[in-house]
Amino acid sequence: MQLKKVAILGHFAFGKDKANGQTIKTKIIGEALRKEVGKNEVDFFDTMGGWKFLLKMPLVMIRMLLKHRNIIIMPAYKGIHLITPLIVMLNMPFRRKLHYVVIGGWLPSYVGKYLVLRWAVRKIDMVYVETQYMFKEMECKGYQNLRLMPNFKYIKIMDEANLKFANTPPFRLCTFSRVMREKGIEDAIQAVKKCNETLKQQVFKLDIYGLVQQGQEQWFEQLMSLQPEEIKYCGIVPFDKSTEVLGNYFALLFTTRFWTEGFPGTLIDAMSAGVPPIASDCPSCKEIIVDGQSGLLFPLGDFEKLADRLMQCARNPSTINNMRLQCIKKAREYMPEHIIKVLSSEIV
Repeated sequence: MQLKKVAILGHFAFGKDKANGQTIKTKIIGEALRKEVGKNEVDFFDTMGGWKFLLKMPLVMIRMLLKHRNIIIMPAYKGIHLITPLIVMLNMPFRRKLHYVVIGGWLPSYVGKYLVLRWAVRKIDMVYVETQYMFKEMECKGYQNLRLMPNFKYIKIMDEANLKFANTPPFRLCTFSRVMREKGIEDAIQAVKKCNETLKQQVFKLDIYGLVQQGQEQWFEQLMSLQPEEIKYCGIVPFDKSTEVLGNYFALLFTTRFWTEGFPGTLIDAMSAGVPPIASDCPSCKEIIVDGQSGLLFPLGDFEKLADRLMQCARNPSTINNMRLQCIKKAREYMPEHIIKVLSSEIV
């Protein structure tokens, strides 16, 4: 029997309208790899289904191992304890090449807590991390099976001739990520309100985009009920419309409170639209954003400092406008045809 090149085990959420980072990255990796090595050489196996999937997972893995030379796993932290050790053990008689594409930035701080997980990750042939920070952290823990593979997206890059330069208020701002406390949505709101109150006019408007985190709907509904008219929730933007929507904004606020944030795909969205991000200074953001050239940084969780940066922009809009071309140039570095070669070069 001739083996296919690749099986990908991840949260594809087929038939569901899922807009979280895990699902988006899983689908993008799958699509890019099919374009790179051939559609008929790459099979997808969906982990969606909770306990129903877990019950059949060993059989799914054996099927993958029987028919494919390379196995790519893309578990979130909820599934890593089962998926990673099990695929390593089941692979022992097959000796397929195992690849672990990490989603997010949590693995370095998480892997050291569990003996079985440490063993399993060491047995993976290649682990693909999103940032230099993650690479160095894992390397310090003794892992040598590492490749750096930044996040990427299939996304339209704004034509330079269509860039919009705002010079007078109100300046339109937006957030473009999961809507949850941990993403600093309240920090963005507080900073905008402080600027408007200090300057005694509607200098900034804030639109909030994204899927509201399950379990935090009541918190968000109550939060928005207290906001003035210049702060609005605008729902979810279709994947292929992000550049078109973001291109209408002065800047994007990325106010995450996750120090271990992975490579934020929303920064690619913003830069592709020529919209400079104003972001928390977590390690992943500092790798992508050159402060003052392709965006602005502020101390993580400090809405007062965020407000200060916004005040600078209000008084001198050229601070933002002068970065738009650099953002577009930076976005071109993260096109799929470049980044996917990191993974495809390891496919045997």
